[in-house]
Amino acid sequence: MDIRLSEISKFPLARLSFPGGVLALFLTACGGGDPAPPLAVAEPVAAALHLVEAREVPVYEEVVGTVRPRKEAQVAAKVTGRILTIDAIPGTRVKTGDVIATIDVGELDASLSRARAALAQAERDLARFLSLRESGAIALSEYEQAESRERMAAATVQEMKTLVDNATITAPFDGTITRRYLEPGDFGAPGRPLFSMEDSSLLRLEINVAEALSGTMAVGGKLRVEIGGADADFEGVISEVAPSADVGSRTFLVKLDLPKNEALRAGQFGRAFLPRAKRTALSVPDSALISRGQMDYVFVSVDGMARLRIVRIGQNHGGETEILAGLDSGEFVVLNPPAAMQDGHPVSDNP
Repeated sequence: MDIRLSEISKFPLARLSFPGGVLALFLTACGGGDPAPPLAVAEPVAAALHLVEAREVPVYEEVVGTVRPRKEAQVAAKVTGRILTIDAIPGTRVKTGDVIATIDVGELDASLSRARAALAQAERDLARFLSLRESGAIALSEYEQAESRERMAAATVQEMKTLVDNATITAPFDGTITRRYLEPGDFGAPGRPLFSMEDSSLLRLEINVAEALSGTMAVGGKLRVEIGGADADFEGVISEVAPSADVGSRTFLVKLDLPKNEALRAGQFGRAFLPRAKRTALSVPDSALISRGQMDYVFVSVDGMARLRIVRIGQNHGGETEILAGLDSGEFVVLNPPAAMQDGHPVSDNP
């Protein structure tokens, strides 16, 4: 139906029938009513931008090893005899000199008593020979023989006393009992261990390094270390390098001292990273990465707009993560992007 504006006034409004909304649209098109408001434009977000640049990074050779205590020992009896008491069990913390076992040394006690009696007799003989020597009743050689017998008797007493003292077995250093081999009533003897103990406060990572890399190892050098079960990287200091290679594996044993940390335990699995060469790589600060499920993203500033970009990440080194794909050198990424930031959001640099 064609209706001219000049003819609208001829029709009563009650008789005009328009579909819903058509009247309003019609009047607006004819200049009636207020104009539609403009679309809202998001305000730019001030954010710190980071320039992505290609740079050289070291290439590492990963070598596995085991965490071991720097101080460990097997404690054995120094004398032969039946074990009377066991005063420590695995897990017991001991200090240097603490009694951890005793040996029955009844025969040694008897021998010590005889030696002390012999010493007393030798001292009396020496005193008598001294008075006779001063009066000229005996020759000098007889006095010297009595003097020698006294010294030998004194040495025998000291020897027997040491053996008796060795019947009391004490901890050689501060540490923890890790294993017990014998029980009360068993026969103890030199060379037969009673306990294993270690000082877990001082740990090190022991690794076997191939011949090709052994030349770069020097005492005092530092390597990055990862320990299984400890959610952190550590710096290991090379404390020992074996002077010769193992014949079977053609590797050199290298020991790395580890810092004190509650998460470290003897026996844990560890990795040391040995530098080999350098390569060119891209990396971004960890604060630029966004992880959602199994995907990693960054916001890239393109012509003042934040563009969400999927990236493939590599290794993390000192607060920066290597980018294997998804970014090019010379681009700018947004650091600490706000949670509300979306793709296409205006962004301005805020250094």
